[in-house]
Amino acid sequence: MKSLYLKELLLLIGIGIGLWWWQNENSLETKADTSQLQQQVSESFKSIKENLTKPPTNDISRQQNIVSIEQAQRENLAKTQVIGEGKVIKILPDDNQGSRHQRFILQVPSGTILIVHNLELSSRLPDLQNGDTVSFAGEYIKNKHGGFVHWTHHDPSSHHEAGWLIYRGQKYQ
Repeated sequence: MKSLYLKELLLLIGIGIGLWWWQNENSLETKADTSQLQQQVSESFKSIKENLTKPPTNDISRQQNIVSIEQAQRENLAKTQVIGEGKVIKILPDDNQGSRHQRFILQVPSGTILIVHNLELSSRLPDLQNGDTVSFAGEYIKNKHGGFVHWTHHDPSSHHEAGWLIYRGQKYQ
């Protein structure tokens, strides 16, 4: 993900330099044209930034048989790929039995959900605090407490659907 982000950042810088050069080469254009060009560039940068940080859309979800966490909890689905977003309400100690996992509980519209994030296959969410918003994709397992989501990372053997967490605009996979 970091190399993709770096490539997109370099592309944005290249576009910015190209537009600056083009604007200086075409100094005969009117102020209205310059203002319109600046607005278009600004809107393009906003759109690229939004697409870098937002979770997949519902169309992608349907194609990959991913459902919302709310639907999975409401319909008591088990071992289901889900997406969602919630606010951190409790940070738990790491689970150090077997593979190390960062654990925290999110409040989602349909209740609460435990996130179990593998630290051997992905990075820790740094400085996670109560009240922070986290978006997620992973496998939902139901239980009497609202269930939990794991597989919030890539699968090195490519046998399982990859998941992710988005925290403070950064994707952890």
